[in-house]
Parts: sequence; C-alpha cells; structure tokens
Amino acid sequence: MKVWKFFRKFSTNTKKIELDESTYEILEKKVSFKEQEFGLSDKFHTYSFETPWFALNQENFTDKYKKIGTNEQKELLRKTLVGNILSMSKSLGYTVPGQIKCETNLRPGSSRMKGVEIATFKGKFMVNFLIPDYFGLGKSVSRGFGTVKRCSL
Repeated sequence: MKVWKFFRKFSTNTKKIELDESTYEILEKKVSFKEQEFGLSDKFHTYSFETPWFALNQENFTDKYKKIGTNEQKELLRKTLVGNILSMSKSLGYTVPGQIKCETNLRPGSSRMKGVEIATFKGKFMVNFLIPDYFGLGKSVSRGFGTVKRCSL
C-alpha cells in the first residue's frame, strides 16, 4: 500500500516534509483505515467538486472546448469525466464491468497552478458509480484539484 509506505517513511524524529518548492512542518502523524464502497452501481449518485476540477489542459480548453457549441462542450466534459473515473479505477486495480453513465452540471472557472492560470470547472455530476468522498478526479489531483464529495439526499 503506497500510503502506508509514505507514512512509515517519516520517522517520529522527522519534523518537516518538502513538496516541490514548499516545506511543511509535521505536527502529527496518524493513519486510519476505512472500507468504502467503490465501483459501478445500479443507481445514480450525485457528487460535487469540492475543489476545482482540472479537466482539460490549456490546449484542449482553447482549441477544442471554446470553439464548440454548448451541447458539444457538455458532451466533451461528460466524456472526460468518464475517462477520469476509468483512469482512477485502473490505478486502483478495478476493472469496470459495464458502462459508466453520467450527467454533468458544471460551470467554467479558473485557478492558478505554479503561478499560471488554468481553466477549471466547478459544480455537480450524477454517475452510476460509487466514489469515496475526497477522492480526486482529473489532472493534478495530488495538488488538490478535482476533489469530489457525495451529495446527501
């Protein structure tokens, strides 16, 4: 398990961690394990992007997304989201046994990454797939982009 190896890497004597150009002080170390449902579902579930979703690189945003109509934009984002879920599944060793279906209600925005403005999206989506809260979808999830949370009924 990658998280466990990362956790054990830092002994109790370690006081800081360096990620890219930033240094963070370690105040406490704790790991908790929790079983979560994950995978294709026979029901649709609604999720919100708690942090901006970095769905398209700047080239695709400028050369594709901005040059097509509203319906085509929605379809491009829907296909990208399905692709992100398939990628997440593959990285977790899960083979999706059927078709992922989703609908999106997203609005474009922008964020900054490494001092550069990037196109992102916020909003909600419905999908026939169970995703644990606070998992990330899309590009740069390790930097906090694309964090999802299931919406309660």
